Amino acid sequence: MPPSATKVELIDGEVVVSPSPSPRHQEVLRRLLREVEAWASARSRPSTVLFAPADIRFRDGRILQPDLAIWLDAIALPEEGPIDVVPDVCAEVLSRDRLYDRVTKRAIYAQSGVREYWAVERAGPVERWSGDGLDVADELYERLESTCLDGLDIDLSRVFWR
Repeated sequence: MPPSATKVELIDGEVVVSPSPSPRHQEVLRRLLREVEAWASARSRPSTVLFAPADIRFRDGRILQPDLAIWLDAIALPEEGPIDVVPDVCAEVLSRDRLYDRVTKRAIYAQSGVREYWAVERAGPVERWSGDGLDVADELYERLESTCLDGLDIDLSRVFWR
């Protein structure tokens, strides 16, 4: 497919096109990204943090664009084409199709070995999914502490849209 600014994902041969994110969606993502980048820059080891649109191959026939993708270690970024390294953490600011974000994408992330998934409501809470198969959920309203990103502790009042 040709390059596009539209969010286009591939799931088992089916092309999924999402509408452009709302300005509120983008603002919450920007705030979350700012907090994660501050954590990443304070670490002694380099890590990689990317945001949508960035094509990531979760397995053959499954290329998704998480709103936010975090790798504990620095990864080599290709000049073109999808990234072939599965992130440690993926986050989605929930869109109009919450079922797609909460169920479909979480299942794909779990099957691919993502260690933690954040489903972020624009006004709160954050659903933090972890454990084998991303089957353990916590609803977080005030602070986001990661189960796998050592030292990450986000005051969610700086993220949620009020």
